Amino acid sequence: MSTRDQVELAGAEVPAKTAGEKITFSFGRNWQEYVERCLDPGRVRIAEESLVRFLEQPDLKGLSFLDIGCGSGLFSLAALRLGARRVVSVDVDPFSVESTQMVRQAAGAPEHWSVLHGSILDEGFVSRLEAADLVYAWGSLHHTGNMWKAISLAGSRVAPGGRFFLAIYNKTEGRRGSEYWLKVKQRYNRASRAGKRLMEVSYAIRHSILPYLIRFQNPVAHWRSYHQNRGMDVWTDIRDWLGGYPYEFARADEIFRFCSRELNLPLQNLNVCNNLGLNEFLFRR
Repeated sequence: MSTRDQVELAGAEVPAKTAGEKITFSFGRNWQEYVERCLDPGRVRIAEESLVRFLEQPDLKGLSFLDIGCGSGLFSLAALRLGARRVVSVDVDPFSVESTQMVRQAAGAPEHWSVLHGSILDEGFVSRLEAADLVYAWGSLHHTGNMWKAISLAGSRVAPGGRFFLAIYNKTEGRRGSEYWLKVKQRYNRASRAGKRLMEVSYAIRHSILPYLIRFQNPVAHWRSYHQNRGMDVWTDIRDWLGGYPYEFARADEIFRFCSRELNLPLQNLNVCNNLGLNEFLFRR
Protein backbone atom coordinates (compact mmCIF):
# COMPACT_ATOMS: atom_id res chain seq x y z
CA MET A 1 0.00 0.00 0.00
CA SER A 2 1.82 3.12 -1.17
CA THR A 3 1.93 6.47 0.57
CA ARG A 4 0.62 8.14 -2.58
CA ASP A 5 -2.42 5.87 -2.63
CA GLN A 6 -3.19 6.39 1.03
CA VAL A 7 -2.28 9.97 1.81
CA GLU A 8 -2.97 13.43 0.51
CA LEU A 9 0.48 14.73 -0.46
CA ALA A 10 1.20 18.35 0.29
CA GLY A 11 4.70 19.27 -0.88
CA ALA A 12 6.66 18.22 2.20
CA GLU A 13 10.11 19.61 2.85
CA VAL A 14 13.11 17.67 4.13
CA PRO A 15 14.06 18.90 7.63
CA ALA A 16 16.83 21.48 7.59
CA LYS A 17 20.35 20.36 8.46
CA THR A 18 23.90 21.64 8.46
CA ALA A 19 25.70 21.09 5.19
CA GLY A 20 27.63 17.82 5.14
CA GLU A 21 25.76 16.23 8.05
CA LYS A 22 23.97 12.91 7.56
CA ILE A 23 20.46 12.04 8.66
CA THR A 24 20.04 8.29 8.35
CA PHE A 25 17.46 7.75 11.08
CA SER A 26 13.77 7.70 10.12
CA PHE A 27 11.27 8.51 12.85
CA GLY A 28 8.62 6.98 10.63
CA ARG A 29 10.28 3.58 10.25
CA ASN A 30 10.74 3.49 14.02
CA TRP A 31 7.05 4.31 14.50
CA GLN A 32 5.98 1.69 11.98
CA GLU A 33 7.80 -0.96 13.99
CA TYR A 34 6.13 0.33 17.16
CA VAL A 35 2.66 0.10 15.59
CA GLU A 36 3.27 -3.42 14.26
CA ARG A 37 4.92 -4.73 17.43
CA CYS A 38 3.46 -2.82 20.36
CA LEU A 39 0.27 -0.89 19.73
CA ASP A 40 -2.71 -2.37 21.55
CA PRO A 41 -5.91 -1.11 23.24
CA GLY A 42 -4.15 -0.76 26.58
CA ARG A 43 -1.59 1.66 25.18
CA VAL A 44 -4.31 3.65 23.45
CA ARG A 45 -6.14 4.03 26.78
CA ILE A 46 -2.92 5.25 28.43
CA ALA A 47 -2.46 7.81 25.64
CA GLU A 48 -6.04 9.01 26.16
CA GLU A 49 -5.46 9.36 29.89
CA SER A 50 -2.25 11.36 29.39
CA LEU A 51 -4.08 13.78 27.08
CA VAL A 52 -7.05 14.52 29.33
CA ARG A 53 -4.85 14.66 32.44
CA PHE A 54 -2.79 17.57 31.14
CA LEU A 55 -5.79 19.25 29.49
CA GLU A 56 -7.69 18.88 32.79
CA GLN A 57 -10.92 17.82 31.08
CA PRO A 58 -12.67 14.47 30.64
CA ASP A 59 -12.84 14.30 26.84
CA LEU A 60 -12.48 16.16 23.51
CA LYS A 61 -16.13 16.05 22.46
CA GLY A 62 -16.96 18.65 19.83
CA LEU A 63 -13.34 19.79 19.42
CA SER A 64 -11.12 19.75 16.34
CA PHE A 65 -7.64 18.23 16.83
CA LEU A 66 -4.54 19.02 14.75
CA ASP A 67 -1.66 16.57 15.38
CA ILE A 68 1.60 18.09 14.09
CA GLY A 69 4.34 15.48 13.80
CA CYS A 70 1.86 12.66 14.31
CA GLY A 71 4.51 9.89 14.29
CA SER A 72 2.74 6.61 14.94
CA GLY A 73 -0.75 8.12 14.89
CA LEU A 74 -1.34 6.99 18.47
CA PHE A 75 -2.43 10.37 19.80
CA SER A 76 -4.57 11.11 16.77
CA LEU A 77 -6.36 7.86 17.54
CA ALA A 78 -6.61 8.85 21.21
CA ALA A 79 -8.20 12.19 20.22
CA LEU A 80 -10.66 10.35 17.98
CA ARG A 81 -11.64 7.97 20.79
CA LEU A 82 -12.03 10.93 23.15
CA GLY A 83 -14.72 12.34 20.87
CA ALA A 84 -12.94 14.90 18.68
CA ARG A 85 -15.25 15.99 15.85
CA ARG A 86 -12.34 16.38 13.41
CA VAL A 87 -8.79 14.97 13.51
CA VAL A 88 -6.04 16.07 11.13
CA SER A 89 -2.67 14.29 11.35
CA VAL A 90 0.42 15.85 9.75
CA ASP A 91 3.96 14.56 9.33
CA VAL A 92 6.91 15.27 7.04
CA ASP A 93 8.22 11.68 7.21
CA PRO A 94 6.35 9.51 4.65
CA PHE A 95 6.81 6.44 6.83
CA SER A 96 5.12 8.22 9.75
CA VAL A 97 2.31 9.10 7.37
CA GLU A 98 1.98 5.43 6.37
CA SER A 99 2.10 4.40 10.03
CA THR A 100 -0.68 6.83 10.94
CA GLN A 101 -2.71 5.69 7.96
CA MET A 102 -2.34 2.07 9.13
CA VAL A 103 -3.75 3.07 12.52
CA ARG A 104 -6.56 5.03 10.85
CA GLN A 105 -7.49 2.05 8.67
CA ALA A 106 -7.53 -0.24 11.71
CA ALA A 107 -9.93 2.23 13.36
CA GLY A 108 -12.35 1.88 10.44
CA ALA A 109 -11.02 4.75 8.27
CA PRO A 110 -13.36 7.38 9.78
CA GLU A 111 -14.15 10.22 7.38
CA HIS A 112 -13.52 12.89 10.00
CA TRP A 113 -9.88 11.77 10.40
CA SER A 114 -7.52 12.87 7.61
CA VAL A 115 -3.78 12.24 7.27
CA LEU A 116 -1.56 14.73 5.44
CA HIS A 117 2.05 14.58 4.27
CA GLY A 118 3.59 18.00 4.77
CA SER A 119 6.10 20.13 6.65
CA ILE A 120 5.25 22.57 9.41
CA LEU A 121 8.03 24.75 7.95
CA ASP A 122 6.16 25.05 4.64
CA GLU A 123 4.18 28.26 5.08
CA GLY A 124 1.96 27.57 2.08
CA PHE A 125 1.04 24.14 3.40
CA VAL A 126 0.41 25.45 6.91
CA SER A 127 -1.81 28.26 5.62
CA ARG A 128 -4.09 25.62 4.09
CA LEU A 129 -4.55 23.81 7.41
CA GLU A 130 -7.81 24.72 9.09
CA ALA A 131 -7.35 26.27 12.53
CA ALA A 132 -8.09 23.77 15.31
CA ASP A 133 -9.47 23.89 18.83
CA LEU A 134 -6.49 21.85 20.00
CA VAL A 135 -3.13 21.95 18.22
CA TYR A 136 -0.94 19.10 19.50
CA ALA A 137 2.82 19.17 18.86
CA TRP A 138 4.38 16.84 21.41
CA GLY A 139 8.09 16.20 20.93
CA SER A 140 8.15 17.04 17.22
CA LEU A 141 8.97 20.69 16.51
CA HIS A 142 12.52 20.49 17.93
CA HIS A 143 13.33 17.99 15.15
CA THR A 144 12.47 20.29 12.23
CA GLY A 145 15.81 22.11 11.98
CA ASN A 146 14.08 25.46 12.64
CA MET A 147 12.32 25.08 15.97
CA TRP A 148 11.24 28.68 16.56
CA LYS A 149 9.72 29.04 13.11
CA ALA A 150 7.97 25.67 13.59
CA ILE A 151 6.51 26.79 16.94
CA SER A 152 5.35 30.05 15.41
CA LEU A 153 3.64 28.38 12.44
CA ALA A 154 2.08 25.67 14.61
CA GLY A 155 0.76 28.34 16.99
CA SER A 156 -0.82 30.16 14.06
CA ARG A 157 -3.20 27.22 13.59
CA VAL A 158 -4.80 27.60 17.03
CA ALA A 159 -8.41 28.71 16.62
CA PRO A 160 -9.84 31.57 18.73
CA GLY A 161 -10.45 30.15 22.19
CA GLY A 162 -8.36 27.10 21.26
CA ARG A 163 -5.27 25.64 22.90
CA PHE A 164 -1.74 24.72 21.93
CA PHE A 165 -0.29 21.58 23.61
CA LEU A 166 3.47 21.81 23.08
CA ALA A 167 6.37 19.67 24.35
CA ILE A 168 9.98 20.70 23.71
CA TYR A 169 13.28 19.21 24.89
CA ASN A 170 14.67 20.96 27.93
CA LYS A 171 18.04 22.71 27.64
CA THR A 172 20.62 21.46 30.13
CA GLU A 173 24.22 22.50 30.70
CA GLY A 174 27.25 20.56 31.86
CA ARG A 175 29.42 17.67 30.72
CA ARG A 176 26.49 15.52 29.57
CA GLY A 177 24.07 18.29 28.79
CA SER A 178 22.17 19.12 25.62
CA GLU A 179 25.24 19.99 23.53
CA TYR A 180 26.84 16.63 24.42
CA TRP A 181 23.74 14.73 23.24
CA LEU A 182 23.64 16.77 20.05
CA LYS A 183 27.05 15.29 19.20
CA VAL A 184 25.88 11.79 20.16
CA LYS A 185 22.94 12.09 17.78
CA GLN A 186 25.22 13.27 14.99
CA ARG A 187 27.50 10.28 15.62
CA TYR A 188 24.55 7.87 15.63
CA ASN A 189 23.36 9.16 12.25
CA ARG A 190 26.86 8.73 10.79
CA ALA A 191 27.17 5.18 12.14
CA SER A 192 26.64 1.98 10.18
CA ARG A 193 23.67 -0.27 10.94
CA ALA A 194 25.87 -2.37 13.24
CA GLY A 195 27.23 0.78 14.87
CA LYS A 196 23.71 1.99 15.57
CA ARG A 197 22.75 -1.32 17.21
CA LEU A 198 25.89 -1.15 19.38
CA MET A 199 25.03 2.40 20.51
CA GLU A 200 21.45 1.34 21.29
CA VAL A 201 22.54 -1.63 23.41
CA SER A 202 25.18 0.46 25.17
CA TYR A 203 22.60 3.14 25.98
CA ALA A 204 20.11 0.55 27.25
CA ILE A 205 22.69 -1.01 29.57
CA ARG A 206 23.94 2.34 30.88
CA HIS A 207 20.58 4.07 31.34
CA SER A 208 17.90 1.36 31.62
CA ILE A 209 19.63 -1.56 33.32
CA LEU A 210 22.64 -0.53 35.46
CA PRO A 211 20.85 2.26 37.41
CA TYR A 212 18.30 -0.29 38.65
CA LEU A 213 20.88 -2.97 39.48
CA ILE A 214 22.90 -0.43 41.48
CA ARG A 215 19.80 0.31 43.56
CA PHE A 216 19.11 -3.45 43.92
CA GLN A 217 15.96 -3.08 41.80
CA ASN A 218 14.74 -5.28 38.98
CA PRO A 219 15.31 -3.62 35.55
CA VAL A 220 12.89 -6.10 33.96
CA ALA A 221 10.06 -4.65 36.05
CA HIS A 222 10.98 -1.19 34.74
CA TRP A 223 10.85 -2.39 31.13
CA ARG A 224 7.52 -4.16 31.66
CA SER A 225 5.91 -1.05 33.14
CA TYR A 226 7.46 1.40 30.68
CA HIS A 227 4.30 1.52 28.55
CA GLN A 228 2.64 3.40 31.40
CA ASN A 229 4.62 6.38 30.09
CA ARG A 230 2.15 7.64 27.45
CA GLY A 231 1.84 4.13 25.99
CA MET A 232 5.42 4.11 24.75
CA ASP A 233 8.01 1.33 24.35
CA VAL A 234 11.59 1.22 25.67
CA TRP A 235 13.35 0.30 22.41
CA THR A 236 11.25 2.68 20.34
CA ASP A 237 12.16 5.53 22.67
CA ILE A 238 15.85 4.59 22.79
CA ARG A 239 16.09 4.71 18.98
CA ASP A 240 14.03 7.89 18.88
CA TRP A 241 16.35 9.55 21.41
CA LEU A 242 19.64 8.49 19.83
CA GLY A 243 18.58 9.03 16.22
CA GLY A 244 16.37 12.08 16.62
CA TYR A 245 18.14 14.72 14.55
CA PRO A 246 17.93 17.68 13.88
CA TYR A 247 17.83 18.28 17.62
CA GLU A 248 17.08 21.61 19.28
CA PHE A 249 16.23 22.50 22.86
CA ALA A 250 15.22 25.42 25.05
CA ARG A 251 14.64 26.33 28.68
CA ALA A 252 11.04 26.47 29.82
CA ASP A 253 11.23 30.23 30.36
CA GLU A 254 12.42 30.73 26.76
CA ILE A 255 9.42 28.85 25.38
CA PHE A 256 7.08 30.70 27.74
CA ARG A 257 8.35 34.14 26.72
CA PHE A 258 8.29 33.33 23.00
CA CYS A 259 4.75 31.98 22.98
CA SER A 260 3.28 34.55 25.35
CA ARG A 261 5.00 37.63 23.92
CA GLU A 262 5.64 36.83 20.27
CA LEU A 263 2.58 34.66 19.59
CA ASN A 264 0.22 36.25 22.14
CA LEU A 265 -0.63 32.85 23.65
CA PRO A 266 -1.11 32.98 27.44
CA LEU A 267 0.05 29.97 29.43
CA GLN A 268 -2.67 27.75 30.91
CA ASN A 269 -0.77 24.71 32.18
CA LEU A 270 2.87 23.69 32.59
CA ASN A 271 4.93 20.60 33.44
CA VAL A 272 8.68 21.19 33.60
CA CYS A 273 11.62 18.86 34.18
CA ASN A 274 15.19 19.40 35.40
CA ASN A 275 16.81 16.91 33.02
CA LEU A 276 17.06 16.20 29.29
CA GLY A 277 13.37 15.37 29.03
CA LEU A 278 10.53 17.41 27.62
CA ASN A 279 8.87 20.46 29.13
CA GLU A 280 5.13 20.44 28.46
CA PHE A 281 3.13 23.61 27.87
CA LEU A 282 -0.55 24.34 27.32
CA PHE A 283 -1.18 27.78 25.82
CA ARG A 284 -4.56 29.33 25.03
CA ARG A 285 -5.59 31.80 22.36
